[in-house]
Amino acid sequence: MSARARWGGTGFEAVMLEAGTQVAGTSLNPVGTPAWQLGQPHAFRLFWDWTVGTLTWQIDFNRDNSFGTGETASFARVARIGTSFSYILLTANSRTSGVNSNAIDISNLRINGTNLGSFTADSLSPSIGQFFEPDPLGPRFRSIEILGDLVFRNTGGNGAFQSERPRMQIDFLGIEPVPEPASWVMLLTGFGAVGAALRRSRKAAAV
Repeated sequence: MSARARWGGTGFEAVMLEAGTQVAGTSLNPVGTPAWQLGQPHAFRLFWDWTVGTLTWQIDFNRDNSFGTGETASFARVARIGTSFSYILLTANSRTSGVNSNAIDISNLRINGTNLGSFTADSLSPSIGQFFEPDPLGPRFRSIEILGDLVFRNTGGNGAFQSERPRMQIDFLGIEPVPEPASWVMLLTGFGAVGAALRRSRKAAAV
């Protein structure tokens, strides 16, 4: 499962994907005010509730310190109740072209309450990738809440895009199927609350 935010020049969008195919989404800020502002931080929240199998993707595009109507894309998969994940992949791509330059800043990134810092994709590093795993290894991510701030910036020229619009994407990877009923007791007593912490990082091309 994935969640993506993109800057399209004439509007912004937040969508969710399943195996690379868009399954839910909303076009943010195509009209009206207050509008999404380039160069300004917009809070985002991605929440996977493993107990009921729902994924919620929210962006505070009008910067009113809340996630209101029109700012939420929700996706429910009943078959996924109880699913957990091995790790999380955060990617960003600024899609710069020639003298034109765009940037994406991701700041105050927090996974299940753990602050994991800030990241930038710009003309110097147009594509970034960061993996996160539970610490210690062994327990998996169950219910997951990811919070942070997202800024799109035009840093040079007219900000023309190369092939694809600038974007940030979060992927939940390493799916574990729903356990057999006999396994529930062992899992629930053996695993406590999973605190998210940074285990390793490496560059990865944006998908």
